[in-house]
Amino acid sequence: MFVEADRPSRLEITALAHSAARQILLLLFNLAFMSDQLILVTDDGAQLNAKAEMHERGFVLHSRSGTDRNRDYRAALELLLSRLDGARITYRIYLDSKPVQGIDLAQRELSFDRMSPVPTRFDELVRAMNKGSSSHGAWRRLLIETPGTGPARLREVVEGKGNVVRLPASELRKVKPSHIHKAVRKLLDGGDTPNFAPSREYDALTDTGIPLAPKKVFGLALEEALGIETYPGHFSAGWGQICFELLQEAGLWIVPKNGGAPRPKPDPKLIESELANFAPTEEELSWIEGNPKIVSHLKRERAPGLAKEKRDAFIAEHKRLFCEDCKLDPVEQYGPEAGSACIEVHHHRTHVANMKPSHKTSMDDLKCLCANCHRVLHRKLALGLSESRAIQSN
Repeated sequence: MFVEADRPSRLEITALAHSAARQILLLLFNLAFMSDQLILVTDDGAQLNAKAEMHERGFVLHSRSGTDRNRDYRAALELLLSRLDGARITYRIYLDSKPVQGIDLAQRELSFDRMSPVPTRFDELVRAMNKGSSSHGAWRRLLIETPGTGPARLREVVEGKGNVVRLPASELRKVKPSHIHKAVRKLLDGGDTPNFAPSREYDALTDTGIPLAPKKVFGLALEEALGIETYPGHFSAGWGQICFELLQEAGLWIVPKNGGAPRPKPDPKLIESELANFAPTEEELSWIEGNPKIVSHLKRERAPGLAKEKRDAFIAEHKRLFCEDCKLDPVEQYGPEAGSACIEVHHHRTHVANMKPSHKTSMDDLKCLCANCHRVLHRKLALGLSESRAIQSN
């Protein structure tokens, strides 16, 4: 017999409904997590527009088409190859477009040099996937087979969710300029850091204008400082992060690429301190507001007697004055009386960020430029571009 007391109360019914709703949400979350789709996020936290999904043999990267579908295909494939290399996962790559899916896998395998840098491997794969096709640059669907690696481990690696603990600031600050300089030399000599993908948002420029990936440089320097194998998850890169701070203190200059956040405006107090005992022109002041470090550059160029000594040495060597960039001969253009005033002396050998108070200028540090080329170079330096890039873009 039914007893009134056995009937659940309205409060109990509400609690049961909430519990059921939570269970349903949890189930939906788990189903989403267990889906085949892979979420590809760069080391700097940017999600890529690229469709990749798990496969019984490994995973598939879908083709790019149109202007928006999988537009980050290249960045995604380079990221995947870098992460597989870093985790030491063996892989093979097969063409997997619909027209060839019925062909035996062995006949669809793409060949490439596994020892070459990741960007070079990408170019080799594109050539291989388009071999015999009228379309030489198509980015096609690929099957990346990873024999011996379970799906959970594979997902963890390609999505960058390994068990790497972010290092505290005290550990990151053990990186000294000597560690960074050694890392730069290694990369310039052809070395690499397979645990780190190529940079998509920033370049770290050397004093000769060679762009390097900031996280690669700092990762190598961190390995040297701490004696550990480093991974992207150990530290963050970006404005205001210790990585960028220490790289710039060591003399590298960080420049945003397309998609990278612009350089923050410098602290007015820093500008004020740099301007102590220096009276810039209005034009120079605009440069300094973009890059306070350029003050030391301008001070050196104004050193008493330096410009005259360089001009005299240049005339002794070349028998005349001319612009070393655009080759303008001002004497031909304006005559001997006024022409020499068009040539100015520029301090070019040492990068602005590397100029120390103890630096002694030699004639080889100086360059004869026309006023136009000189001002354009100063503007480029104020924007954070390297000397060589500034010259190339003139």
